[in-house]
Amino acid sequence: MNKQELIEELECLEVPTDSLDYLKGANYAVEKAISLAKQLDEPKKAILPKTADDFIEESLGMGSDKVDIISSADSFSQEIPDDEFSLWFKSNRDLFVDALANGYEVEKEPLYHVLLSDKGATNIGYTFLNLAGTIDFKICKEEVDMLTEQEIKAIDERYWPFAVKVEKEK
Repeated sequence: MNKQELIEELECLEVPTDSLDYLKGANYAVEKAISLAKQLDEPKKAILPKTADDFIEESLGMGSDKVDIISSADSFSQEIPDDEFSLWFKSNRDLFVDALANGYEVEKEPLYHVLLSDKGATNIGYTFLNLAGTIDFKICKEEVDMLTEQEIKAIDERYWPFAVKVEKEK
């Protein structure tokens, strides 16, 4: 049961009684319990790389349970030690187990703008590589498409030197 489920259960509690004083006391106790439950720290989900998520999803797709996935990950990392997942798993076993037990989020890939020089232009706006793989132009930088490294290289690896990492907004 997580924090929100606890709060919902407490909110649904009904106390059958004929005594008004007893009912007032019970309601006070429930409200106090809800107040305390709201103060609980919700554990943060582990953040796993895409390679670990792929391993988990593939294992779940084959009908494996969590214990089987951990066992498979251990076996896989011993059989194919130089694989990207194996290298990560060897130094993150506890994190992997915690993620399976308590849930996880997948690490977000960095995003990039591919800004291109625009000779002869008015120096107003941005010429860039868009998601469709064509060259586009926008006045506002916020409207310039953001791509992953994989998306850029899939269009044409020669665009990679022009990639500029997008800074996270604060």
